[in-house]
Amino acid sequence: MANSWADTLIKAFYIALKDVKVYYFKAPNFTFGLLIPVSLFLAFSMAGNISPILIVAGLSSLAMLFGTTSIEAVAVVLERQTGTFDRLLVAPLSLFTIILGKTIAGFFFGLILAGVTIFPLAAFSHVTVMNPLLAILAIAFASMAFSALGIITSVYAKWVPDAQMYANFLRFPMTFLSGTFAALETYPVALQVVSRFLPLTYSVEALRNSISSSAITNIYLIDIAALSVFTILFLSIATVVLKKSLA
Repeated sequence: MANSWADTLIKAFYIALKDVKVYYFKAPNFTFGLLIPVSLFLAFSMAGNISPILIVAGLSSLAMLFGTTSIEAVAVVLERQTGTFDRLLVAPLSLFTIILGKTIAGFFFGLILAGVTIFPLAAFSHVTVMNPLLAILAIAFASMAFSALGIITSVYAKWVPDAQMYANFLRFPMTFLSGTFAALETYPVALQVVSRFLPLTYSVEALRNSISSSAITNIYLIDIAALSVFTILFLSIATVVLKKSLA
């Protein structure tokens, strides 16, 4: 079993490496991943009622969400249109390995986007990240969950515009319902319940905890566990959807 998982991870890594070289680390992708989150925060922070900690945690989470889902939304559908996806299908790879590989590529992209956001923004906002290690760990789990979410839209869509439309349908409600611009405690109870079904909520909350506290709190552990569950759920859904679309 251990050898099987190791083999899957190795194959997935090489798929991710290929995607990184072809799609990811290019200036337009970074620009789009940061432009919308920064624009939204500039608009909301004009009122001056957003705490610096919330700005750092929220903007970093939004950068990951928009960056990973934007590129992951076309990761599969674009290759299916060009015919290059067929090469992966004829290789000795399971559908889960293919999905995992493409998710890992987005994961690394999200890590870098968050890295170029959180620490410079914290310095600019005069916010001290109390536990950088916990912040990096939260970023890693959130980036993986967002990347897997983007893959779902990609395997479900038949055309690139459809994939981006599906991605926006998921991203924008999360942007305003996940405690990104205001503390979740200030939301009506009904919206607080809804927010608990959104992965962005746990990313923002985990980063807020790692910024404001150097200790591992129960809330932080719950956030990491929730992001792990979301990742597994999204990978499973994407694999099932892709299998049905190829049948």
